[in-house]
Amino acid sequence: MFIIFESNYSLMKKVILLSLVTFLLLLAGSASGSYWFQVKEVSPIRLAPNSEANFTVDVKGLGSQGAYVQVVFKNVSEGLTISCPKLIKYVFPTGVTEYNCTIKAGNIAPGNYSFEAETAAKGSPPGKKTAYVDVIAAKAPPSSALSPETTSKKEAASSEQNQTPAQTKKSPGPGSVLAAMVILLVWRRIR
Repeated sequence: MFIIFESNYSLMKKVILLSLVTFLLLLAGSASGSYWFQVKEVSPIRLAPNSEANFTVDVKGLGSQGAYVQVVFKNVSEGLTISCPKLIKYVFPTGVTEYNCTIKAGNIAPGNYSFEAETAAKGSPPGKKTAYVDVIAAKAPPSSALSPETTSKKEAASSEQNQTPAQTKKSPGPGSVLAAMVILLVWRRIR
């Protein structure tokens, strides 16, 4: 009789332990949403000195939660001014949001310039991308020839558009790693 009670007691201990671990995993999973946003593309920019041009910045949500995201422009070359009428927009998880912006060039020499477009959202690491500005001579008409940077950007964008939904990457929340580790520890303890 004592042997049966002892085996039932150890079985009950295992069931309670598993129930407690399952409950804690459910709590950890709902509390751990990942915020991750990245600038995916900045449209090609070509303009003449003392003029302005419109361009777009595409921000993609890569985490499991959406949030309000601000686009921040850093390391802007001297003589260039960037403005966006709406810098903060809501970005859905796995969605792409487009920001319409304007760049103004002062009295600068023709050439290639650059700046960084970066995301800023609470709880998210910055996702930045370097954008290139091609300032052409004022007398030369804009040609259809693209710079090597612009050509490589278009090739990358076309290959990204050709991806099927099954090929896109999804990032698990930080709770999933914790859950896997806890399950492994419980499994070893039960054995």
